[in-house]
Amino acid sequence: MTDGPHPLTIRLRPHPVLLAAILAAHFAVGLALFLMHLPLALTASTVLAVLASAVLAVRAQARKRGLALVLAADGALRISHESDGGGDTWAKVLPGAVVFPAVVWFALGWTGQDERSHRLRLMLIAAEVEEAQRDRERGDPAQWRRLRTWLRHRAGRPAQGSSRSGG
Repeated sequence: MTDGPHPLTIRLRPHPVLLAAILAAHFAVGLALFLMHLPLALTASTVLAVLASAVLAVRAQARKRGLALVLAADGALRISHESDGGGDTWAKVLPGAVVFPAVVWFALGWTGQDERSHRLRLMLIAAEVEEAQRDRERGDPAQWRRLRTWLRHRAGRPAQGSSRSGG
């Protein structure tokens, strides 16, 4: 498989249209709850749950700002974040990644310095890959295509002869 040079650095950014769609979906659910004429206690508790879900979704989108995924040829992945001041973490893609032409879902797992297991779940669309927008203008969504190819064929493969720890 020749899918370009590795390591490949993919910088992420939240996309405002996706954020608007997430908020619109939560608003629609909240509005539907009011129109259902449920008992007040049930409506109030469900609306609180929808609000909490919306807050978590917005926070998940915000965490993408400044996040970079460095894809290695051996299936390993390094997570770096601008706010960490260069604190990179080696992770592995957990089983169950879903890859479609327009969207990918995957979870990353690693063991931190505190010996605790950590997980990061990501849903990405092409517009959230910084280079994809520039590539699309040139007619070549190379990074998005390479990310999808890497997730299908390389992610989760055991790193041979490597000292990387990915939980």
